[in-house]
Amino acid sequence: MKKIIAILLSLAMLLGCAAGLAETTEKQTFGTIRANGEFTLKGILPEGYKIVPFELTDDTILSRILSDDPTAPIMVLSIAFDETYAHVDRMNELDDEAMAVLEKTFTDTDPVASITYDETAYGTRLLVCRTQTDIYDYLTLLTIYKGYFVEFVMIPGHEAAEQRLTDEEVASCNTFLSELDFIEGAEEAEVTIAGKTFTANITGFDAEAKTIEATLLVPVTLTEWQAISIHAGDTIRIGTTDVLIGTLEYDGYDAIINDEYYLRRNEDGIYHAYFYESPVLEEAKTLTIPVTDSLVFIEEINPETGEILDENKTMTAADLFTALEAAKNDGVGFNSENIRITFNENGEATTVERFYAPWQ
Repeated sequence: MKKIIAILLSLAMLLGCAAGLAETTEKQTFGTIRANGEFTLKGILPEGYKIVPFELTDDTILSRILSDDPTAPIMVLSIAFDETYAHVDRMNELDDEAMAVLEKTFTDTDPVASITYDETAYGTRLLVCRTQTDIYDYLTLLTIYKGYFVEFVMIPGHEAAEQRLTDEEVASCNTFLSELDFIEGAEEAEVTIAGKTFTANITGFDAEAKTIEATLLVPVTLTEWQAISIHAGDTIRIGTTDVLIGTLEYDGYDAIINDEYYLRRNEDGIYHAYFYESPVLEEAKTLTIPVTDSLVFIEEINPETGEILDENKTMTAADLFTALEAAKNDGVGFNSENIRITFNENGEATTVERFYAPWQ
């Protein structure tokens, strides 16, 4: 707790850029934490602001909230798990003695700080710590949710005419925390199939109903926030794998982890994960897909040997079901990551291709 307060104080004092506080209505994803259950954090950034990570791990999110206007307030958001409070769902559950312990953590760091209390729009208790001197005006709001300390720090912009926070700016801190959501589970990206091709696992079929059951796979991506906040010794989740970072090197913007995982940045600032040269894939959606007579089945593999054919075979939907039945009987073939399914603009499957892969 004291460590987090010290980091927040030093970060807030060192930052030098921010902007106005008119808020947008669209909630943005701030990250995912997994120390005491899995939660996706979402909130509303003030208009013109961006969130810049300082630390992002399974139990901590520490970020600056910045813009290009040096006259408006500077903000820092910290969300950090504390095992001592793992049983605490909300700060409202703490008695006066427990609150006195938290207050002392602030006043030990800053003896001239004043402590008051507020609550969010939804009734969650907030500890409000504020220090006003001739030199600076410093505000921290603290609450607890599911064992996580949630702290929001604000100081005036370095080029603000008056080095004082206005009532409106102070009120905006409460608004920010009121709209901060802990959503159980990792965020699931929406998957649109129309006009796209997916690597897939075919896990079942019904020849009479002319349907196949398939799990679509998508490349694992990381936000710029996730990619640039990692350090040697951290553990980063890549898809469903927790990877301990032993070595971390950079090739321009790209990161190389343990000489085996590669995080490659595209022009939009999104990082794609590779294991050596192969994209890392994760399950996105499982669905039942109607198979029309017009569907084309392309076979690149000799089903008897598993070896690649000299020339691909272009076959029919009926041939696809024959191949699936054969695979079902001998246990070889389709329940692996060597299928591509292409959908037309109406979301109808037009092509199923079984391609050669050395792991089949």
